[in-house]
Amino acid sequence: MFKDFDNEDIRGAVRRLCERFPGEYWRKLDADRAYPVDFVNALTEAGYLATLIPEEYGGSGLTLSAAAAVLEEIQRAGCN
Repeated sequence: MFKDFDNEDIRGAVRRLCERFPGEYWRKLDADRAYPVDFVNALTEAGYLATLIPEEYGGSGLTLSAAAAVLEEIQRAGCN
């Protein structure tokens, strides 16, 4: 799925995913002391939680730098 993506492509895709979860979403979760189920599900469905898992085990099989790009974009967007 991601083999033809470079890190900038991944950053852009993660950025767009994070835009679906604005500050209000995070503030409500914080106030309710709740887990970000919808956000984690979106990351999972998009394949970003399996970035470092080899493809033969159902993961994306990407590099450590690709995983870092995913985490950096999540952090940059405040989705942490």
